[in-house]
Amino acid sequence: MADTPYVSLADFAATFESEAEDLPPWVHADASGASILDQLALRHRVEDVLDTVVALQRAEWVQDGVYAGPHTMPEVYRDVLHAARTLRIAVPPAILAGCGLRAQGCFGTDDRAFLYLSTFFFEPASEGERRFLAGHLCGHIAAHHVTASTLYAFLVDSNGIRSLARKGVGPLLEVVLAPLSVGVRLALSRWHRAATISADRAGLLSCRDLEAAGRALLRMHLGTRPDVKVEEYLEQLRTHKASPGRWAELLADQPFTHKRLQAMTLFQRSELWTRLTGESVEDPISAEELDRRTTELLGVS
Repeated sequence: MADTPYVSLADFAATFESEAEDLPPWVHADASGASILDQLALRHRVEDVLDTVVALQRAEWVQDGVYAGPHTMPEVYRDVLHAARTLRIAVPPAILAGCGLRAQGCFGTDDRAFLYLSTFFFEPASEGERRFLAGHLCGHIAAHHVTASTLYAFLVDSNGIRSLARKGVGPLLEVVLAPLSVGVRLALSRWHRAATISADRAGLLSCRDLEAAGRALLRMHLGTRPDVKVEEYLEQLRTHKASPGRWAELLADQPFTHKRLQAMTLFQRSELWTRLTGESVEDPISAEELDRRTTELLGVS
């Protein structure tokens, strides 16, 4: 491990199989299919713009962060290597910074992606929690979600991805993009929720520990090591539903946490899980039933 080089974007681009024949079998149907960018023959133009915007943002992030490597945050580096090998993708570069837990993500394009990680998450996390998050983010790469999800983040101004562009262009940028934000959320929120569910499956395949995956989700949403049991958290969410919550869910780019936990539980009890991991499951859920019940969780309720 000591002789393993740092991973650069050039390394990633040179080794990433962008022309993979099929999406991984764990990708939910609503997060797959032909991209509208491909249908409109806009992918290369959009990726050229995103490469520039994201390169500027990455340069700003790395000023207050550090690339994970064999001698810098080596545990995180090993977790990313493990996730990449599990999902059979090239190893992406990973920047660690003191960002908020929910600011973490996978950014760039399908052929030039990198991870942005929070030291506040990784420093106190268990191996299972770290592997879940690394697998979740690498799952977006394996599923070819990165270009679309980064474009989404740019249009709705998620994770500060638009900040440098705003500094350069000024208020005029908001005049153009702000009216698009709600429309983009309505049009793509279901796809984004399905992409999140799919990436959660990749994270679970990487850590093989449903309890650790659940703790990782709770920590990302509630803070560092919240003093709450997963079951109590889920029960509280079930008993405090309100009609405005439906509108919030409709515009959300991720399923509510309790739905993500339920979706991972279904996945671990499925025939698909057995096929991918070799682990036996008592009375496994069929592929059709898994798709049906996961699709229900993607709906607004």
